[in-house]
Amino acid sequence: MAADFQYRHEQPAESRPAKRRRSDDGGNLLQILIRLACQLRGDAPVVLDLTDEADDLDLTPAVLQERIMWLVDHGYLALDGQVDGIARLWINPAVAFLPHTTDPRVAAARHRFPYIVTDEKGMAAEQPVHVAEYDANGWEYVYRLNAEQFEDPPRFSFGCPLHHATGPYPLD
Repeated sequence: MAADFQYRHEQPAESRPAKRRRSDDGGNLLQILIRLACQLRGDAPVVLDLTDEADDLDLTPAVLQERIMWLVDHGYLALDGQVDGIARLWINPAVAFLPHTTDPRVAAARHRFPYIVTDEKGMAAEQPVHVAEYDANGWEYVYRLNAEQFEDPPRFSFGCPLHHATGPYPLD
C-alpha cells in the first residue's frame, strides 16, 4: 500500500486520477508487489521474466520496467541484476518476507533497505508514506516491537496458491 500511496503522491496533480476513481492502467504498484511476494521462496531473490509478467499485468515490458525501477529507486525492491529481460529482485522486508525463513534484519542489511510505513491517515495525510532510511539499530528496534508479527504473522489470502493453499509456508 505504501508504494501506491507514495507513487500517487509524487505524481503531478494533473496526471493523478480523479478522486474516487481507480487508475485502470493495470500496473498499480501494489499489484506488482503482491505478485512478486507470491513468488518468494525462502530468503532468496525473485526471478522475474519481465515480458511474461508484463503480459499477465496487461502492460508493455517498458512500462513494467519503469515501475520496477521506480520501486528500486524508492527502496521497495533491490535489483540484483538483469539479463535478457530476466530480473533478479530482492523485496524489502518492510514490504514482504517469508516467516521462519527470512530474518528481516538480515534481509534489510543486505541491501540497506529503508523501513517504510504508511501514515495512519493514508492518502489524507500530508505525507502519506514515512521512510526511515536504513539503520541496523532501527531495524532491530522494529523487529523487537513486531517480533510476533515477523515470526508468526497473520495470513491473508490474496489468491496465491503457493503460499495460501495448505498453510503459511511455501510448498517444496
